[in-house]
Amino acid sequence: MRMLALALWWVLAFPGLAQDAPAPRMTQESLRQIIADAAGEARVEGNVIVFRLGDVTLVCISDAAADRMRIVAPIKPIAESSPEEIFAAMHANFHSVLDARYAMSNGVIYAAFLHPLSLLTREQVLSALRQVAAAHATFGTSFSGGGPAFGGF
Repeated sequence: MRMLALALWWVLAFPGLAQDAPAPRMTQESLRQIIADAAGEARVEGNVIVFRLGDVTLVCISDAAADRMRIVAPIKPIAESSPEEIFAAMHANFHSVLDARYAMSNGVIYAAFLHPLSLLTREQVLSALRQVAAAHATFGTSFSGGGPAFGGF
């Protein structure tokens, strides 16, 4: 009883130290709404959202059961890329595309962002959209996610 009274006194005496309520979990519907607001227009087909940011077409695929999502933007066929470009993209994954990445699947190079769906915040989604669009736009030149590079060694 004494411990309970002490704990209650601590919480009341130091309210700034109490933990805030956990942020609401991201859902597929809230993800769709954030993307639609950012893009102005989005086509939804099941768990796939297709939209444009500027000149870049992006696709968001989410799976609530697996708690995963990815935002991708196809760049070009691997066969049309030089070994130097692919090397530069892999180097950029470590230094300059931030949370976005360059990836390859089914013969295509993509700019991509992957994350657990439920843990995303609105700010992270908006940042991911900007980074994927920037990584797409800068492939072959600065290979940048749009922010400062992390640094190299």
